[in-house]
Amino acid sequence: MWQRIAARFVDSPQRLRVARALIAHGFHVAGPGDVRCKSVRIPLKAVGDALGVDRRTVRATTEDICQDPELFEFFSRLRPAGPSLEEVSRVIGYGVVSIYVEAPEDPGILAKVTGAIADHDIPIRQVLAEDATVYEEPCLKVITEEPLGGDVIAAIAAVQGVRRVVIQK
Repeated sequence: MWQRIAARFVDSPQRLRVARALIAHGFHVAGPGDVRCKSVRIPLKAVGDALGVDRRTVRATTEDICQDPELFEFFSRLRPAGPSLEEVSRVIGYGVVSIYVEAPEDPGILAKVTGAIADHDIPIRQVLAEDATVYEEPCLKVITEEPLGGDVIAAIAAVQGVRRVVIQK
């Protein structure tokens, strides 16, 4: 689908940036000029300001999407994945580790990383995986019931395909 989106906006990098942001935030297009987060309407100016583009660019992007039945079906069905616990983890005593991999398309990395954490009897509260087609440097974020110790981090770093492990403080 990403190739189709990129092809639609090949002549307009700003509109492509808008389309990418809609996907990254899980915003859906309900109609021309109508961007929503679930049932909440998002002002086009707010989207434009966040991306450094004019609101007219955001509107034009939604119009382009609505004119293409396949893209409209995709963008009209997008929804956010839910609340991320990443930014509140410190408040509630959770740990956050970000894992960057060599090839995000390789299967099994998520299973091996979560297995390494489970082997140390640490409950996982949330897993957030960024899509390689949407994010320039996608990562896997794992929120655990407690901050991870060095032995767990070493086990995660030893997983084949893991390039870098970052602990959030």
